[in-house]
Amino acid sequence: MFPSKQKSIKSLFSTEDVKKVGKAISKFFLFNAIPFNAADNGPYYQSMIDTIAEASSGIKGPTGYQIGNTFLEEEVQELEVYITTLKAKWLIYGCTIMCDGWSSRTRKPIIKFVIYYDRRGWGENVVQVVTDNEASFKAVDMLLMEKQKHLFWSPCAAHCIDLILEDIASMKQIKETLDQAKITRFATEFISRESLIRYEADLKRMCTTNEWREVQTIMEPLIKVLKLVDQDKKPTLSIIYEAMDRAKLAIKASVK
Repeated sequence: MFPSKQKSIKSLFSTEDVKKVGKAISKFFLFNAIPFNAADNGPYYQSMIDTIAEASSGIKGPTGYQIGNTFLEEEVQELEVYITTLKAKWLIYGCTIMCDGWSSRTRKPIIKFVIYYDRRGWGENVVQVVTDNEASFKAVDMLLMEKQKHLFWSPCAAHCIDLILEDIASMKQIKETLDQAKITRFATEFISRESLIRYEADLKRMCTTNEWREVQTIMEPLIKVLKLVDQDKKPTLSIIYEAMDRAKLAIKASVK
């Protein structure tokens, strides 16, 4: 006899068991008003489920006090060890300070610095600052470069692409079209769907015109670069300049 095919992990659990687990987790989320996308963000959601599944049944979960004290302190200690290993590499590679800015619900500006550094190591270790292209950021960065001669400032690549797209959208004929698209009225959603059905043939013809192809060939290289730099899966510093050069060449070739 041939050996039986090894079962996958999924097949070891019945549909009913999976449903029970899903319902129990959902109740916890709903009762505590936890955002649903917490299940999709970060690496710890599935690892938590796997760890619980590997443990024997009947184990009681930690109390709020234990989470906020015992386990929190352990996490802080582990994180400090990890940060120490990263800081040790600053002497070899230097480090970059990045900042992210946005507005709160009350329109107050918020700035998040994506590194915590020791001021004593500023002169030796920090070699680059990356920010948006706002005038206030640029002014501060110019002052920093005057004071620290080895330091240089780089604008955020994603913000640069976004500004390019904004400039394109501000062109007269494009702005007029976009402004018309913003006009809404009562039952807009249903009117729009009715319009799509009514003008389906015309819309298809529009998307096959030379003018539409020209728009696509100009915008597509920029969108590709934007997708490349606006992601967290892999570092992009080593490829951003080549990506921008390729985008420029592609746009130049399309408008000849």
